[in-house]
Amino acid sequence: MQTRIHPLTSPTLGTARTLVSHHYGPDDASRKVYIQASPHADELPGMVVAWYLKRHFAQLERDGRLRAQIVLVPVANPAGLNQHWLGTQMGRFGNGEARQGNLLVP
Repeated sequence: MQTRIHPLTSPTLGTARTLVSHHYGPDDASRKVYIQASPHADELPGMVVAWYLKRHFAQLERDGRLRAQIVLVPVANPAGLNQHWLGTQMGRFGNGEARQGNLLVP
């Protein structure tokens, strides 16, 4: 397994945000699987499943049983984890509009 840390733009000086991806299997595999969890940030069951998959994929890789490359992103919206409105975690909407920010990507 290879863990990659992707820096994200931070809203405040002196702070940092990152997106973490875990890569399993051969780099030269002809097939690739991408799995992400919690695109809306507040979807905790997906994160839990991703952490179980992380251990399972690591074992499969150790056993030499992976024929595809797998990329696992357990927390696809780290910025949303920090988004709260009136004490409730939102994780979906931009504060300036009532649209889902994650759906605005082309």
